[in-house]
Formats: sequence, C-alpha cells, structure tokens
Amino acid sequence: MRGREAIKSWNCEHEVTTVCSDLIRFPSENPPGDVAEIATYILEYLQRAGIPARQISSVPGMRSVIAELDFGPGPCLVLNGHMDVVPAGDRTRWSFDPFGGEVCEGHVLGRGASDMKGGLASLLVAIAQAARWDTLRGKVLFTAVPDEETGGWYGTRWLLEQGFTGDACLIAEPSGTNPTIGQKGALWLRAIARGIPAHGSLSPLVGENAILRMTQIIETVYSIWERTWIFPPEPHQLIAETQSTLREEGLGVQAEALDHVTVNVGRIVGGDKVNIVADHCEAEFDLRVPIGIPVGDVFGLLRQLVEERAGSGVEIAPVRDPIEANYTSPTHPFVQLVLRIIREVAGGTSRPVLQWASSDARFFRRHGIPTLQFGPAELQGIHGYDERVAVGQLVQAARVYALLIHDYLSPGDGGGFRAA
Repeated sequence: MRGREAIKSWNCEHEVTTVCSDLIRFPSENPPGDVAEIATYILEYLQRAGIPARQISSVPGMRSVIAELDFGPGPCLVLNGHMDVVPAGDRTRWSFDPFGGEVCEGHVLGRGASDMKGGLASLLVAIAQAARWDTLRGKVLFTAVPDEETGGWYGTRWLLEQGFTGDACLIAEPSGTNPTIGQKGALWLRAIARGIPAHGSLSPLVGENAILRMTQIIETVYSIWERTWIFPPEPHQLIAETQSTLREEGLGVQAEALDHVTVNVGRIVGGDKVNIVADHCEAEFDLRVPIGIPVGDVFGLLRQLVEERAGSGVEIAPVRDPIEANYTSPTHPFVQLVLRIIREVAGGTSRPVLQWASSDARFFRRHGIPTLQFGPAELQGIHGYDERVAVGQLVQAARVYALLIHDYLSPGDGGGFRAA
C-alpha cells in the first residue's frame, strides 16, 4: 500500500478487530498491574511484522514494550499506549464476559475496549503497515506501557527518564473524533482524624468520635466544588470552547466538571469495634484541578478550611506527588497536522478539547514534547460495566495513525510539522 489515498481507503477491519479482541482477553487489571502476558503478545506481534522490538522492566511485572522504525535522519514521532486496565468489578453486572473479547453487532466488547486496548490495536496495525514503506525519513518510537491507571510512574515516566523521547507524541487514549490536548491536574489526599476512645454505651456524653469528626472533614473537602475560580485568558478560552463541544455531544456532566475542582471520597476506614467510641478515622480523596489553577493553591485553601472547621486532631496531606494541569497549545503545528488528518479520514469537523481527567500525557509535556490524545472510544462506557468500542472507530483510528506516520515522516517540506 503506497500513497495517501491508498491509506485513507485501507481495509484493515479484520486485522484491527482481531488484535483488539486478542488484547482484551488478557486480564491486565490494575491493581495488581501485571502486564507480562499482554506485553509478550504485543512483542510477538511486532516481531512477526519485522519490527525490532524488546521488553524492559522498571520493576518486576511492570514491563514496557519498545519498538522502533528507523528510516534514517529526520524527526521522531512517539506513539504511546497503556496495556493496563481498571478492574472489571462485579462480574454479575456485566452483560458479557469482560475478558471475552467478543465481537457483536459491529462492536468489540470487554474491559479496556475503549480505554485503551482499542487504541493499542489500531496503533499496532498502523505501525505494522508503516514498516513496509521505504520512502519515509525519521523514526517512529512505539511504547506500550504499564501503570497508567495508577499514575504512570513505572511506565511512561520511567521510560522518559531512561532517554526514550521524541519530537512529538500521540497517545491512543480514547477521545472520539475530537483529540485531547490537555488534562486536569490531580490532587490525592489522605485525611486523618483522631478522637478520644470511651465506652460506646455512653456516647455522645463521653469521648470524642473520630468518625464523626471525619464527616466534618468530608463536608469541608466537598465544599471546594462550589468555589468559582478565575482563569488566565488562554485556559479560560480553551475551557469554554471544550465545554461547548462536549455539550453538543451530550456530555454535559463532563463539560460542567472542566472549570470546577471535582471531589471524590473513595476510601474511608475508622474505629476498632462497634461499642468503642472511635479514636481514629482515615479517608482518601481524589480532587481534579482545572487547567490554569495551581494545585498548591487548591491544597493551601483546603488545608485552611479543614483546620478552621474540623479543629485540632486533624491531619490532611497528599497521598502522592500532585499533578499539575497541563496542555499543548491548540495552535501548535503538530496539533494542526493531526486535526487535518482526522478531518480527512472521519469527515466533518474535529476540534481540540481538554480532558476532565489526567493521563500520561503530562510526562511528555514535562519533557517539552507536544502531545495530544486521539483514539477510538465510546466515552460513556469507560471504567464502567459493558465497556465496548465500535469496529468502525478502530478502522478509522488505524487510518489516522498510518497517515500521521506517513505525513510526519515524509521528506516533502522537510517532514515533521506541516500545519493545515
């Protein structure tokens, strides 16, 4: 297959559907995060396509697959995707086997279908196709990583620290036809409340109940959702434009979340026994911080509010290093190149948007690499039951990735960035 028109009409439906189904059958749930089996499958697929590939590990079980297509001097395009998925949860609430990889009525079904084994399948098929070309200049660096669903420290961040880098990066995270150019920040907190134990039969006359104090902390942390923030001009415009796009797509909840600090108390444990006034209680919170708002500002305000409302005997601190919100400018030539290709393949409009969650994209941006996310998805089903992805979107994504490799590494105009 040669030429842009041939790529745009490339019939890869059987191949990409098969690969996606195969990937889903590896239950790479995180936790625990072991991706050994799926990593071996990906390695062998690439090797069968004649692509030099290898596995490396940051810690036991946390394997990454690295593959390189080297066409000589020129720019380096990084294509990235994660192999881990969130747990399937209660299997009885699925309408099908979450790790069956069933193909039904034009969809591939299972945990990770959209987030993001569908994107990985499309990347693999596109890279295998590009390996047959001989007119490109530059390099494709493919990285399939672990650990994204629990922070990315042992996958993408570690690889970048080892020197695996490039000039621009596309991550095959689920997006639909509007690529994601930025993510919210993340602030994970642990609150500890202490009390005074006593006999439960005399409560609340005696003792101080730490669980009751924790309810005050929870209410205080949730109050941050109501706060209105003042944004710098560019983030303000990006947020407004993304909200408009999301509402047009029926994603009103996600649109509303973009300019708020969202809050979830995801874990709570306290007390020792039902008839003892609890002398300790812990809770963990997940806060997502909008683009343009420093995470430190949010934490400083929150700590002040907790101290004022819950009093002494309370501690609140980050569980892990906070993540600052980050984005790549929508006017960057790499973003414009990807937008043009998506519009060619999918038709209609394609607009850069912000994401209400966070991802590995932040690590590439910290290294000065322009990064966006584009991948097949049914956004409503991600991290829920009955996750699936449309076969048509898998094909569409594979064509976009193949065209991106072709255009970014084409010798015409020097390769690299070619804005619309």
